[in-house]
Amino acid sequence: MAVSSSITSAFSSSSALNSLVNQFMALERRPLTTLNTQKTSLNSSLNIHSDLKTKISDLLTLSRELGSTETTAIYNSRTSSSGDETKITASAGSGAAVGTYQIRVKQLATGASLQSTAALLTKPATISSSKVAPGSGTIDVTKSFANAGFGSTPTGTVTIGSWTSADLSTYTSVQTFMDAVNAAGVDANIYYNKTEDKFYLESKTATALTFSESVAGGSTGFFTQVKMRDTTTPYAYHGTTDATGVQSNVILNNTNFDTALTSTTTGKFKINGVEISYDTSTDTLDAVISRINSSTANVNVFYDTSLDKVLIKSKGAGSTDTITLSDVTGNLMNVLKLDTASATSGTDAKLTINSTSASDEITKSSNTFTINGISYTLKNTNVTAYTDTTCTTITVKQDTSALQSKINDFLTKFNAVTQYIKDKTGLDAYTKARGVFAGNTTFTS
Repeated sequence: MAVSSSITSAFSSSSALNSLVNQFMALERRPLTTLNTQKTSLNSSLNIHSDLKTKISDLLTLSRELGSTETTAIYNSRTSSSGDETKITASAGSGAAVGTYQIRVKQLATGASLQSTAALLTKPATISSSKVAPGSGTIDVTKSFANAGFGSTPTGTVTIGSWTSADLSTYTSVQTFMDAVNAAGVDANIYYNKTEDKFYLESKTATALTFSESVAGGSTGFFTQVKMRDTTTPYAYHGTTDATGVQSNVILNNTNFDTALTSTTTGKFKINGVEISYDTSTDTLDAVISRINSSTANVNVFYDTSLDKVLIKSKGAGSTDTITLSDVTGNLMNVLKLDTASATSGTDAKLTINSTSASDEITKSSNTFTINGISYTLKNTNVTAYTDTTCTTITVKQDTSALQSKINDFLTKFNAVTQYIKDKTGLDAYTKARGVFAGNTTFTS
């Protein structure tokens, strides 16, 4: 019993000691707790002052804008409208003179242009007279003649110039047959255009394009099936020259240009001083054109199939605008009949403002320009002579809606600031705690 009593007494004494120590430590921490409470209060006050500073700063910015006398001040904001936006559009800057402006446009600014001096393919050529595959189908040139999709399977052999094919059934695919035609030693190239569903046959020389087919009785020959056989004159081709134009999606080395490429691999040319590289063994005409258009040569190039010419249009404008080009290595510019072509220079825009006199004509090298704070964009001409009564009226007015919006914004922010100060100087309706600014005469006086 004495031992048990001693243990209980010891535990009791230890518990009392721990309680005493905890109380003592709490007393020692009281100054630190007070400091932390003050720190939290100060941080809260600092955040509130920072928020107020931001709100007042925004309000001050608006008040300065409303009180500004600069040309860019809100009072100088302008709106503009055009009587015919298909002819002219306009945008008035701050301080532009309020009024109406009668614009007469006699000529738009244009860029320089250049095109091939002649068709790229003037050798004898022919094309399918209509779609080859039945219905809306197309020919799959990767398959044999029996499975490619013809209405009737072409059979027998074909003769082009002095070359005669093997029996069509022996070719593993239509493409294999066309590759045999396009090989060296044959006087023609043949292609299939899937988009048009037509075959193209082009002579490699300036001599007449002759072709025929040999089939067993009751069978259908290739040229009949691809609709190149003239029913009135058997095996005559449709047209005498320039019937197709070059194939712009064919590898350059296989494209039947009038002029042969001197390089069978790489070449270079310059347009407006920008050097463009090409590879005749991998590039097509379309690929070269895309490379030019994505370069910094500042031109748009396209191949016009109806003209069989390459057309170049400058992205610039004005009477001093021009286009220069030359071959560096290889002869692609010569092959495209561009090297001796003369560029047509650009033209300046010609107009008058509030005048019917030619002596008041204004010339601009671009269709977009600014005069007296008003930016104009010319889209179409509207007169043939400045004495014409027709014109496009541009109206410039003060932008009262912008001013009203700015004033409303100022009032909204002013009310927000005063309400914020009021909230921070009074008593909280629920906690009854005084606001941070309570008793501060800066906010209550």
